[in-house]
Formats: sequence, C-alpha cells, structure tokens
Amino acid sequence: MPESYGLNKFPFIVCNSVSISYLGSIQNTPIRTIVYTALAFLCILLLVIWLTPIAFTACSPGSYWCLIAYGFTTSGGAVGFFILLLLTGFFYTLSEKIFRQKVIIFFKSVISLILVFGALAWVNEHYTKPILKLQRPSHVYMLKQTHIADKIDTLYTLGKKERGEFFAALVKDHIDAFKDIDARVQQHWIDEAGFSFPSGHTFNAFLFAMVIAYAIYFNRSRPKLRKLFFLPFAWAAGVGISRVAMGAHTALDVSAGATLGILIGLLFLYIDFTRHWLTRK
Repeated sequence: MPESYGLNKFPFIVCNSVSISYLGSIQNTPIRTIVYTALAFLCILLLVIWLTPIAFTACSPGSYWCLIAYGFTTSGGAVGFFILLLLTGFFYTLSEKIFRQKVIIFFKSVISLILVFGALAWVNEHYTKPILKLQRPSHVYMLKQTHIADKIDTLYTLGKKERGEFFAALVKDHIDAFKDIDARVQQHWIDEAGFSFPSGHTFNAFLFAMVIAYAIYFNRSRPKLRKLFFLPFAWAAGVGISRVAMGAHTALDVSAGATLGILIGLLFLYIDFTRHWLTRK
C-alpha cells in the first residue's frame, strides 16, 4: 500500500498550488489548454497513487495487470522513449509539404529532444537522486523478504552497480522468497538499483507529454488529429501509476516527478526560443 507520509491532502495541494502559481500568468491560450489538460491528468494520477492501495499490485506472475503495468513502465524506459521521440519527430513533419524540409525538421527535432531529455536524465541520476538518497520501496521489500532489512543503510553506501549485483545474488539465493513476484518485475527491481526520488520515468513522461501534445495540437494539416492531443498525458499518467504498482517508486517519488515534468515542460513552451527549438513551432 502506498505510503501517505501523513499527507492525505497531498493531491489537492499540488494541483491547486501549480494552478495558482503558474496559469494566471500565461497569456498564450493554446498553452493554457495544454497545461490545464496536463493538470487534469496529474490530479487523476495523484488520486490513484495516494488514495488507492495500488502499491505492489502489479507484481503477480502471469497477471494481466502486471503485463499492462510492465508495458507502461517499459514505454517510459530508454528504448520505448527513443521510439516515442522518433514518433514525435514524425508529428512535427506532417505540416510540411516539401520532402527535404520534412527531413530537416525531423532530424532537428529528434536531436534537440534527445539532447534535452538526455541532459535532464543525467542531472537527475547523477545529482538529484544521490543528494536526496531515498530508498526504493522495491529494495526495502526485497530485504524484508530475506530478513535483512537492517542492512538497507549499509547497502545504500555502495555504488549503483554493486547494489545491482547484490540484488541479483539475493534473488538467485532466495528463489522461494520471491516466488510470488513476476520474473520481469524481479529483473526490473535489480536493474533499477539507483536511488528513488524523484521518479525519472514519470518526470520524462510528463515532460515529453507536454512537448508532443503541443505538436499534435498545432498540427494544421490533420485537424482531426488535434482532438487527440490529450493522449500523451493519459500515457504519462499510466507510466506514473505503473511505477507505484510495480513497487519501483513511492507515491511521493511519482508525484514529484510528474509535477516537475509539467513545470519544466511549461517553461520550455512558454519561452519563445525554447518552444521553437524543441517543437519547431
């Protein structure tokens, strides 16, 4: 069950504070529409992960929920994210009629997005998370299952690679202790050996949703497609929910990642230079 940290009103506090602080100063109506949509899905995400017992529910071997959650989590990982970046570049080219211009815009967009997301992910993994040093709920669970929960602080003094090797050996030596955990989830827990806060998957998903939603919303050559600009936010919320459901993050980790993703995405879209650089609009 997700930890509440005594903050039962946390979802409402986040939604209200973001709305009051930032939306009042945005004069660009299309950006306001995108941000309001982002906030709506953020609130849905927060309500699910804070007010329902969803933590560790997507871990059972062979369950459809486990398969769905794993799919969402994978789509927010390195490979899935790269595929989505290519699709985003494709969306940016739809309004162009000349093939040469399509190619130029595609590569400029994809390269720009890779540089931005790569830089932000590097900062999160090498600075933000190591400074805060919060433990992953999956790691706590694994140590409790093997009756060595008191070793958690010592374990987190090791490097990420060493922690991964430790958890791989732990699972191998205690097969019965993890028989109720899907093998893919076990491997994901081993691979995700870094610190917990904030959720990098959720941060990237909501930041990416802001960028691609803007591209879809401004696609003049496909008017019907414009109505689907909310779908990236539905996907981002799914990624956030999957992180808690698989035990990879706490509700607090995911809440922070989603909120930061929206705020930085808003910053990129609000500033003319970065909006043009990222979206070619």
